[in-house]
Amino acid sequence: MPKSLLITAPRPAPEEMESHFGFSKARKKELQVLVDEFEAQLHLEEAPAVPTIPEKRRTSASAA
Repeated sequence: MPKSLLITAPRPAPEEMESHFGFSKARKKELQVLVDEFEAQLHLEEAPAVPTIPEKRRTSASAA
């Protein structure tokens, strides 16, 4: 089994990634739309659509 590897370098900033990969302005806008849609889906999945109200526990019929 290979040994684990710990990368200690900081993550590159988005601007550094753009310059490294040579994104055009049009492609940058397309990617931003995809990122925005993905983030919106994540936020929709996190929040429940209908708030849940806990039901009251019933007392047993024999206790009444």
